[in-house]
Amino acid sequence: MIKKRSLITILTLTIFVFFLSMEKIKLSWEVRTLHNNYENLRIENENLKDFNLKLTTQFHVENSASNIEMIAKDALGMKKKKPKKIILNEK
Repeated sequence: MIKKRSLITILTLTIFVFFLSMEKIKLSWEVRTLHNNYENLRIENENLKDFNLKLTTQFHVENSASNIEMIAKDALGMKKKKPKKIILNEK
């Protein structure tokens, strides 16, 4: 009777330890996955910040007064032409 009871107790404890071990493995995997996701999101955030800075700079360059004036002069044909050089051949 005592051996049977101790055997059942040992078996129950073994099953319980096995279950807890599986839970620990599962939690370790989830933590690793979350850490990798965090690193990926941090890198993506840095890339998006750089891209946003480039787009903001490009927006300000393209919408500057001098650039708008240059485009308008091109469209209306008001570009300055280089003066022609006149070379006189004197004899």
